[in-house]
Amino acid sequence: MNRTAKYSLTTSLTLVALITLALVVPPPTSPGPVEPYLNGVFPTEAPTGSAWELAEALPGMYFRSPLRVLHLPGTDDIMVLNKAGEIWQVSLENQTRRMLLDIKDRTFKKGEGGSVGMALHPEFGNPDAPDKQLIFIYYRTKPEPDEWSEKGFNRLSKFAWDAATETFDPASEEILFQQYDRCTWHNGGSMFFDNSGFLCVSVGDEGFNEQIAVSTQRLDGGFFSGVLRIDVDNDPSRSHPIRRQPLTNAEPPSGWGPTYSQGYSIPNDNPWLDPDGGILEEFFALGVRGPYDMYYDRDNDEIWMADVGAAKREEISRFGKGDNLQWPFREGIIDTDYAERPEEVIGEERPPYYDYDRSVGSAIIGGAVYTGTRYTEMNGRYLFGDYMFDKIMALTQTGTQGEPEFVELLNLNNQTVEIPEEAGITGIHPIQNGEILVTVMGDDGEENGKIYYLVPRETTPEPPGKLSETGAFVDLETLTPAPGVIPYTVNSPLWSDRAAKQRWMVLPNDGFFDSPNEQIRFSGVDNWDFPEGTVFIKHFELPTTLNQDGATIRLETRFFVMMENGRGYGVTYKWNEDGTEAYLLGGGATQEFEVKDELGNVAYTQTWDFPSRSQCMSCHTSQARHVLGVKTHQLNGELWYPHLQESRNQLEYLNELGVFHQDIGASETYLQAASLQDQTVDLETRIRAYLDANCSPCHRPGGVSLADIDLRFTTPLSLQNSINFPTQSLGSNPGNMIIHPGNHAASELWVRDASNDGNRMPPLGRHMVDSLYIELLAEWIDNLPEDAGKIYEFSLYPNPTSGWVSLRFSDEWEPPFTVYVSSLNGHMLKEVEIDAYSGQLDLTHLGAGTYLLDVRANGNQQVQKVVVK
Repeated sequence: MNRTAKYSLTTSLTLVALITLALVVPPPTSPGPVEPYLNGVFPTEAPTGSAWELAEALPGMYFRSPLRVLHLPGTDDIMVLNKAGEIWQVSLENQTRRMLLDIKDRTFKKGEGGSVGMALHPEFGNPDAPDKQLIFIYYRTKPEPDEWSEKGFNRLSKFAWDAATETFDPASEEILFQQYDRCTWHNGGSMFFDNSGFLCVSVGDEGFNEQIAVSTQRLDGGFFSGVLRIDVDNDPSRSHPIRRQPLTNAEPPSGWGPTYSQGYSIPNDNPWLDPDGGILEEFFALGVRGPYDMYYDRDNDEIWMADVGAAKREEISRFGKGDNLQWPFREGIIDTDYAERPEEVIGEERPPYYDYDRSVGSAIIGGAVYTGTRYTEMNGRYLFGDYMFDKIMALTQTGTQGEPEFVELLNLNNQTVEIPEEAGITGIHPIQNGEILVTVMGDDGEENGKIYYLVPRETTPEPPGKLSETGAFVDLETLTPAPGVIPYTVNSPLWSDRAAKQRWMVLPNDGFFDSPNEQIRFSGVDNWDFPEGTVFIKHFELPTTLNQDGATIRLETRFFVMMENGRGYGVTYKWNEDGTEAYLLGGGATQEFEVKDELGNVAYTQTWDFPSRSQCMSCHTSQARHVLGVKTHQLNGELWYPHLQESRNQLEYLNELGVFHQDIGASETYLQAASLQDQTVDLETRIRAYLDANCSPCHRPGGVSLADIDLRFTTPLSLQNSINFPTQSLGSNPGNMIIHPGNHAASELWVRDASNDGNRMPPLGRHMVDSLYIELLAEWIDNLPEDAGKIYEFSLYPNPTSGWVSLRFSDEWEPPFTVYVSSLNGHMLKEVEIDAYSGQLDLTHLGAGTYLLDVRANGNQQVQKVVVK
């Protein structure tokens, strides 16, 4: 080959190479190296604030829904009452337990049923009082205690101690009263003996809204809505025989037995007495709804009560003899829609000592005033919790004068100890040695409840006090992110009262994302797992006019920080009026803003809530793995990247950066959410994406214990347990379906999302109704066919699963359904009975592998494999 030919060939090859290189899209430029926790700016543990945490009291020991704790006289041990009907003697020192009483055979355990109260006779342990070695138990029962129905009896019984076996004899039961009750909710059951030796028992209203009128504010009906005080010793010198029997508000099913009282006397100094037998003289106080717990202050002869509210308020009351706590005409400090104030109120009206709204919690769990000496800084505080919001709180002022000071102590969602799935706080119990025990139940019916110590912890430093000091932005005026801060957006944003938002994430890396410690564990349908030290940033601005492109004011910039073992915490920086700097908030805050119309006149005043750190964790739950918007279907869309000067699919961009632990392939293979405004996408997809963004952090497996709906976008509609499914939560109308096809007005989802009162959904983060969503939701529901949601074969989702699966049984079968879980070799691992056509199954305790689910119901059977990964 001559020189000319060689030159020509070389030139041709070079041109081909250049053309080829030009056709290859270079990988995105790395956003820049950054150390974990935004270069160490944020602490590796949640800022402590009040500096309390949970510690294991009984490592490796589990209980079936532990509720109450008492000291066992003559020992250093405690007694633990389980909802299922068990009492255990527990040695905290020796880490042992043994059964003292088992009445599971007569206890109805579902809903708010179960064995919910216990008290020892004041003479228990006294060898000179052999006939008073008694325990009193308040529990829910019915002729077939394992069959589901709302109807049942609330029963107060006593059981005798068997000295030979050193247990309480279940065969020794003597029933003191049995009250027929048409609803399993609001049963009460907390008990104590007062300074006079009389037994005091709380009883709730009958439960459902339509039953309130006949079960409250009266003394001539049944044992509902108050505190009863009785003499179990029948001392004729200070009490008299029962003169009136309790009544029922409806006839029980045939063969169920009577409502009655017996075996005790009425104290002569009770507040309401009638020698003619016209009233129930047992009542000591009136006007309560769901009195979960009472604490008796012996020094002041005063009762503290935690009363679970309806739609708007939770309340703590301090009261005495003859007081009326005002339910149902008052809920906390506000008037209700349930009832008018009676023309003549029985007793002395007693407003709550303290109450709180749905921004703080929605199911108060009472505790006690701490009087121990181990934690002097806690002395005199009333300790209490909230079951739905997973936190423990305290009132620091317990005197009769002045407003009590409220403080949040901790949230279950950022603890380092093992917390059960579907966790809920059931009690705070100071004990004799000065320690404070906390009982937590897990999935109702499962033996995964725990008992913890509430203890002080070493203070964790606060993040920087100013946003400018975090280093997240190189220019606050333009919000130009610092190197390593990656912008992102979501397809279906959370509704935040019109606020405009910007979002960024900071993934720790050395510039190349070449280490597993720097990479995201990707899932196409489930939550992603993020490296420790990942930081998410969300910035909020509020439009101050009704003009679409009008002026905005800077509100807040939030940070959510991922800690070790997938835990997280959130903090908020509130902007000053000039929008030049934002400052770290320690707690929540509220501010009013004027919104003007097109003519410059004030159209309305808008309220904005800046969340407390505890409120952050109310949505960023452990069940949702703490991170809400950053998931596949939300990021599967375009975003303009300024440093690239082009739009890219976010999944593909992140994949090319190498942030995922695997090559995820093309974005077209994954689900894609859509905003309500995107009319190129069908309405059902847009509605489901909206529900996923706004509701699924709580409404998912392991989320809200009283509602089994699963509103995640990735869950098939037929398995979401929403269409033609009855309501389950206490704040819902029991006559509605969650989604009633063809009738949005009878759909509880629409009713509560269209509401702006204390019963609204979501309960946090909004003061305004999203009118576009409500309009489109009504349109979607009204166009659903009558048979929407029907299913004719057993289904489960997801499969494979990381632990929780949603089950949906055929509508052609009849409940109850029994699910047997076994290994492939036939070894039985779990048996669960489900009374409804849907349910959720916890398989988190199983190792990775393939298992068999054998479903049976009334002669029908179906077997399906499930893979746990």
